[in-house]
Amino acid sequence: MFETSKARTEPPVDRPHRVFTVCGGTNIGSQRAQNQDTFVITDLESGRVSRPCIRTEVWVSRPGVLMLVCDGMGGRAAGDVAAQLAAASIKHELQAQGTQVGQSPDQSLTHAVLGANQAILDEAQAHPAERGMGTTCTAALVSPERLTIVQVGDSRAYLLREGRLRALTRDQTLAEDLVDRGALKPEDVEHFPYRHVLAQALGTEAEVHPVVSSVELEEGDRVLLCSDGLYGPVPDQAIEKILIDIDDPAQVAEALIAAALAAGGPDNVTVVIADCGPLSRRNTTPGWALAAERTG
Repeated sequence: MFETSKARTEPPVDRPHRVFTVCGGTNIGSQRAQNQDTFVITDLESGRVSRPCIRTEVWVSRPGVLMLVCDGMGGRAAGDVAAQLAAASIKHELQAQGTQVGQSPDQSLTHAVLGANQAILDEAQAHPAERGMGTTCTAALVSPERLTIVQVGDSRAYLLREGRLRALTRDQTLAEDLVDRGALKPEDVEHFPYRHVLAQALGTEAEVHPVVSSVELEEGDRVLLCSDGLYGPVPDQAIEKILIDIDDPAQVAEALIAAALAAGGPDNVTVVIADCGPLSRRNTTPGWALAAERTG
């Protein structure tokens, strides 16, 4: 079931806008005692956080939709605390920036991610038992015409366009650094014993270097954010097939998680799916901006 709500203001009719449907899910997996992953889907203007799905009309003059996946560092103290703190900090910072987010999404999102790093460090300083905690973070801002991504760690973003899946991010791991330096062949990464060692994560160092990327959106695009609990056990070809074969994004999220569990579920698994509707410059819903949330 979906609920609709009136917008506070009606945007100018000549401003670009696009409908997005975004769904997410998370699962503890089969071999973990705790789920240290978290995800966020939120309409930054209204502040509504949605689980599992939101359907919203994004206007160019508004801050847009935030999607993020955080994977608390397994084997570390309070990885779940780090992930949840990072997610809450980023959401709060972007909402505080208001319409400025839409004017400079890359700078706004980078600033928010850096703030999350400091928030985790401050929490660990105040609570010694939590020292050493950290989290990956892949956060994306959706605007009518562009997707902006900021990544720290190895949670990934993918784009499915015209039946072809491609990665929008690159894992920030020791293995990938060795590949860059020519010390490890790309085909050997899968069998490298330290392939999961992160080159950086939020909360582990005072200084981090978020990597920013962006892509122009087209009607029919499908965006996937995920933790390594998905792409580790499930090959890209299988992920691509699910994204192509299933229309409903909520069912896609369920199918991706089921595929990870069927492959052994060795880690927590989290996914966020966003479907991109047509771009319009006309207000087709006078007095309303569609903001519907699936409640069941």
